[in-house]
Amino acid sequence: GDDMGQHPISLTYLHGEAFEDTAGTVRDFRRLPRPLHSVAYIESGEAEFVYNGKSMLVRAGDVIYAAKGNCYYSIWKGIPKTIFFSCHFDLVPFGAPIGTRIYPLQVIRECQNLRDAFAEVAASGTDELASLYAVGSFCQILSKLFARMHYERDLTLNHRIVEAVRYIEAHYDTPLRVPELAQLCHVSPSYFYECFKREMGMSPIEYKNKITVLHAERALLDHPEISIEELSEQLGFESSIYFRRLFK
Repeated sequence: GDDMGQHPISLTYLHGEAFEDTAGTVRDFRRLPRPLHSVAYIESGEAEFVYNGKSMLVRAGDVIYAAKGNCYYSIWKGIPKTIFFSCHFDLVPFGAPIGTRIYPLQVIRECQNLRDAFAEVAASGTDELASLYAVGSFCQILSKLFARMHYERDLTLNHRIVEAVRYIEAHYDTPLRVPELAQLCHVSPSYFYECFKREMGMSPIEYKNKITVLHAERALLDHPEISIEELSEQLGFESSIYFRRLFK
């Protein structure tokens, strides 16, 4: 039909894993904004999530969604433990289904029909074919969840800077210059800089550094054995000392 291809889902990151938390475990992210979007299916047990002063209890069969940037803490209460499948993911900037809306941390009840899809993503590991199958399963998860989830507001962004934001996200590990970004958006450097800072709340270079740190967090989650020097070099920094300071 004429609508085919108008709403692509472009994942930039997906990692699934099965977890077990014993009763009394606390996961505290109040000072550590989440670097990725996360959805978790509770297989057994239960947990309490505290977000913006509100408490939410998630039980077996429920899914908890935490958006990138959320700050919260959780208390895991299953006796003797809580078992859950977690999917951490990210999408292209301002892409469907969540890039143009602000979603709060929330519980989606009675999601037993998604259990097998969550398990498939968690079991995919590093096998390429299994990973490809996992992406299909994960897209099914997204389509079911976001049809039921509520959002706080639509995110509007000046169309003049969208291409620059996407370019920065895709080239976070290379040097960037404001005149080049402005040329990409077909505006003058001074107007671009003013518009970008007003819309994003930070300069283009600050935004690039923010994205780079998010990628560093992902790398450390996936490869905790990597040295800071190696990671700094991979991310395009000439000085690991500057990278350490920026990351901190």
